[in-house]
Amino acid sequence: MGCAVLFHRFIVEKDFRLKRGVLVQGLPGIGLVGKIAVDYIITELKLEKVAEYYSGGLLLPVGNAGVVVDDEGIMHLPSYRFHLLRLEERDILFLSSEVQPVTWAHYEVAERVLNFFKERGGVEVVGACGTSAEEGEGPSVYFAAYDGETAELLKSAGFKKSSGGTITGACGLVPTIAGLMGMRGFVLMGSTQSPEPNPEAAREVIKALMKLYGFKVDLTNIDKLIEEIKRRQEEERRKLEEMKENVKGREGLPTWYV
Repeated sequence: MGCAVLFHRFIVEKDFRLKRGVLVQGLPGIGLVGKIAVDYIITELKLEKVAEYYSGGLLLPVGNAGVVVDDEGIMHLPSYRFHLLRLEERDILFLSSEVQPVTWAHYEVAERVLNFFKERGGVEVVGACGTSAEEGEGPSVYFAAYDGETAELLKSAGFKKSSGGTITGACGLVPTIAGLMGMRGFVLMGSTQSPEPNPEAAREVIKALMKLYGFKVDLTNIDKLIEEIKRRQEEERRKLEEMKENVKGREGLPTWYV
């Protein structure tokens, strides 16, 4: 027997219509690549929040029903937040959240979000996320598309075709359902070698979105974050090497030697 989501609510804070609307979704996933990318764009461009979506299918990150309490003691339900970027020829609606739907609610949440988007002029859906890459591979952006025509467009734009496999969660599901609903749907995936947060892969996804849609974002702050992470990693590597050398220097000494 299937489960039914009993609670759904969209709060439209500022009514809007979209010109050839694009939905760019950035939710938690491998390396937090899509979430970092979308949150960075929203922050840097100071995009206005136009709507918020609450659902019984959106639980706390630990999987429990509940609320988040902020520093001011105010309670918030887990939600999807929509921020709007107006461009000359089209509009982009950025979807961000700290959570993904629970497994049994993915399809229902996706359908409701896509209906909301399409009713306001949405025609294209992009899932932004990460994908596992071989050790030593430089930062790259891979794509997977709902149809062959879109795949050719993305290939001609210089992105790498996914070599196959699966995309779990909302990143692949929402663009694919969008395709079934008559919209264009595809995924942009930044390559990452680790499940740890990867702003370098996120930067490549940001650059891909700028290339496709013609907007500009200052990358200075994410570049600084990347350099700081590299500095810390190098410092940790150096300390580990020093520890190994110290242990090696003690090899062969009597057990009572201090």
